[in-house]
Amino acid sequence: MKKEYWQLLLIYAFIGIVAAGFTGCFLYQYRLEYWQTQARDVFHSALQEETQKWKDIPMFRHFSGNFQLDASIDIKREPIKLLLTSEYGQKEFWVPYEKHSRNMERSRDIRGVHSYLLHVSPLSADSLNLFWNNRLASMGFPGTTAVRISVSDWQEHESYAYSEDSLYLSESDSLFTYYLGLRCEVGMTGYLYHSCWMVLSRKDKVLLAVLVASCILLFFIQEYVSKVYHRLFVKEKHIVVEKEVPVVAGHGNPSRICQLEAGVYFDAASRLLKRGDDVVNLTPLLARLLQGFLDAEDYKLSNDEILHLLWPDGSGGSNKMYQSIRRLRDCLSLVSCCTIERGNFAYQLKIPHFIEENSGRIVS
Repeated sequence: MKKEYWQLLLIYAFIGIVAAGFTGCFLYQYRLEYWQTQARDVFHSALQEETQKWKDIPMFRHFSGNFQLDASIDIKREPIKLLLTSEYGQKEFWVPYEKHSRNMERSRDIRGVHSYLLHVSPLSADSLNLFWNNRLASMGFPGTTAVRISVSDWQEHESYAYSEDSLYLSESDSLFTYYLGLRCEVGMTGYLYHSCWMVLSRKDKVLLAVLVASCILLFFIQEYVSKVYHRLFVKEKHIVVEKEVPVVAGHGNPSRICQLEAGVYFDAASRLLKRGDDVVNLTPLLARLLQGFLDAEDYKLSNDEILHLLWPDGSGGSNKMYQSIRRLRDCLSLVSCCTIERGNFAYQLKIPHFIEENSGRIVS
């Protein structure tokens, strides 16, 4: 019985862990989407804050011609052709639509201004990441951030600068990239790092623990829940045999074999419950208890009678009695439909009615 008890307990615990796992995955996805949305918004604000330092840089701006980007670009989603002139000469550039669509500015003239300002005063990955990380930390984000700034020169060779917290980050942690400049030559990539467990809130972790604990608790209260369910929703009619239990006795053999129901026998001497090839070996205490029920009127024993029957020396108690009743129920359920029901300070053995040709006959 102990082995079956622990196996069943492990099954309930496993069910709780699996349920908590599925719930945890759902909560993780929900929290992850929330923090990614917040991180994008805050990163955009951090970029705007970082570019405020350009206000103090003196510059002369003069524009001529049409500097508006064609609206058809967003419809065709094709690369943008730019013909630019610098101290290095004139050169043609093709800007991928993905970079164009992620540029911080839509106006072409402002993009040109940004190209100049980025050349005069480049962005700092550490400064940008510090502002971004502090804003997210104030909102309760439990992870770590990092920033990478990529710069494409006139020859379209790219160089990279990372913030200090980027050593243990991978490309899979990158969240988004924004661009600045007429050629979208400067890209700012934000990285988020967090473990699955860190993303979950304290309430989420408590919920998962309660889910596992509830499944384990259900194992201990299942018998009580079953009784309440049957009492409230299941209508049962018990037919109790109001006659002596058939006994088979042999000459010179004091053993008693009692027939409980069709095909079910109790051998008091050998303490065996039998139903065909199925045999349950009772302990001396349980055999004495079952025999006591069979010998009692209406198969009913009071609590005091059970205590006196099993522990004549007075060493028994309520807990021992309850455990013995439960164990006898379990043994009966293996081979029989007989049950033991609790009444007012008493227990009664319920034997289902059966019809047999030799029922009630004593064979000697």
